[in-house]
Amino acid sequence: MSDGTIAIIPARAGSTRLPGKNVRPMAGRPMIAWTLDAALGAATLDRTVVSTDDPAVAEVAAGMGLAPPFLRPAELSGPDASVIDAVDHALRTVGGDWDLVVLLQPTSPLRTAADVDRVVRACRDAGAPAAIATSPLPKPPAFYGRLADGRLEPPGLEVEDVRIINGAVYVGRPAAVIAAGTFRVPGCLAVDLPADRAWDVDTAEEFAACESLLFARLG
Repeated sequence: MSDGTIAIIPARAGSTRLPGKNVRPMAGRPMIAWTLDAALGAATLDRTVVSTDDPAVAEVAAGMGLAPPFLRPAELSGPDASVIDAVDHALRTVGGDWDLVVLLQPTSPLRTAADVDRVVRACRDAGAPAAIATSPLPKPPAFYGRLADGRLEPPGLEVEDVRIINGAVYVGRPAAVIAAGTFRVPGCLAVDLPADRAWDVDTAEEFAACESLLFARLG
């Protein structure tokens, strides 16, 4: 019998562009706390595992009832480390026969528990190999073009059907994801999330924008 659905929250200590961002205060809490909240509130998750090499992250997670069951090894924690390798390590370390694995990156603090449930259920109900949270392009098709020798030409594709992988929620069958080295496997579903919950924090400007949106959400 399957153990159900497991979520992995990868949160290494290093960050080239915004050092310490996982525990940097955002709207009064460490940024990672917003992702931990989403995981704790998601009805579709049977277990959540925080994978980190950072004692500060481990302390925040433990304080919210999600103490990491291991510290991620150094070879999986550097700037060149693959998130899929971290997922594979977490799955092998905790064991179990999981039907679905969910990747929740702490750099998406605006995604909600309901968003997590929506993507998980889409994957599960369709029997799909994976499902990824997406967003429509931020501008109407008329704003896009392709450069050809400095000239702006039509983009050459149906941009109405193009989606951005926003990084908020990834869901997949463990064997398929690990074998492919990505959640973007053939047959992967796209599940749109509202733009105001689809931010991915990589810069100080994105951090400030997300904090502002969180303050607005909190009233």
